[in-house]
Parts: sequence; C-alpha cells; structure tokens
Amino acid sequence: MHGPPTYAPPVRSILLAFFLGASYLLSSAAPNADPPCRCAAARMMNGWCDRHDHGYVGNVEVRSRLLYEALDAHGHTVVLSTYQCPLCQDAIATEGYCEKHRVGFVRGQAYYSRLTYELAKAEIADTGKITCRTCRKNAETRGWCPKCRLGRAGPFVVRDESAYHRMEKAIEILMLANEAIARCENCSVAIITDGVCPVCRTRYKDGRPINKP
Repeated sequence: MHGPPTYAPPVRSILLAFFLGASYLLSSAAPNADPPCRCAAARMMNGWCDRHDHGYVGNVEVRSRLLYEALDAHGHTVVLSTYQCPLCQDAIATEGYCEKHRVGFVRGQAYYSRLTYELAKAEIADTGKITCRTCRKNAETRGWCPKCRLGRAGPFVVRDESAYHRMEKAIEILMLANEAIARCENCSVAIITDGVCPVCRTRYKDGRPINKP
C-alpha cells in the first residue's frame, strides 16, 4: 500500500501560508487606510475631499456635507418640456435663470441656485499661468480685474461683469451659510435657498433672517 505523495505536505503548507497572509492583508489594509486628499481637484471641480471632510464650491471651503449636498453644484439632466413656466421656458431658450423658481439652465442641465448656475457658465482656468498681478490675487480668493475685464473666484473665470457680481453676491451668501453651520446646519441650508429652517423656524432672504420666531 502506497503512502501519501511526498510533495503534499509542503504544498498544503504553502497554500495555508498564502491564504492566511492574504486574509491578513485584506482585513487590515483597506478599512483603516486614509482616503487620498482630493482638495486640489475638489477646488477645481466643486468637489468633496473625504480625507479632510470638506468640499469646495466657487473656491469657498464648505464645512458641512449637508450644506454641500444642498448646493448641488453639478446640475441635473432634466426633461426640459416639463417646465411650463414662461420664464423657465425663456431661460431654457437663452441659457438663462428663472428668478421665480430659482433655476437656471446651462447646456441642457438644470441648476437650482444662482451660485451653481453662474459657476456652470464660468470658464475653468489654470491659475498657475496668470501673469496679471490683480488676476493672480483674485484667483486666491475672488475679485474683478478692470484691466483684463474678467472676474475670478479661484479657478473660475467670468468675462461678463454683471454675471461676476451676481456670482460674487451668491458667494457672500454661501459664506454666511458657512458661518451658520456651527449654530444650525439646517439654517445654513435655508440661507442658501431663501427658505425656512425646519428646526429654528427662521426664514431667510438674501442670506439674512427676515422673521424672529
């Protein structure tokens, strides 16, 4: 009667060592690993960095995921024929903005805030190639350059002065919403939507409370 092949125990040992090692790597590596920093890309594309738990919209750091999601910076594909409002229909035809329903249209997509609508129409430029001193300073925060006839908010470039000032006002309202986060995240959302906080019952218009519950 023949005994077991002489090569079986080493093979079993090698396979056991392999699977134990693989199991250890799978169980210990991914769940505890920090996600990579995406701040640079987030600043360029109005994105979110999971590692630092903040996002950017219009070159403004947004410190609340709830507020960031409410800003909804990337637009929606919609059925344009469902918008029956004449002002909305005009906005669709001209890539404009309906003040009544707080929605703008760019390249067939709908944007539900003035800020995200203006950002969708803006150009995105490499800030490292700026030669104008004023524009370089504006790219760090925001501002209008009368010499170059363009406005900047970080990497976002707007060539129409009226559009730039509308974007600037919307950014200032976002900054007020950021300040409200520590007090009430729901208020921060109400600030950017001209809405009512469901918790505090405070109503906001243009970033400011208009009632005292």
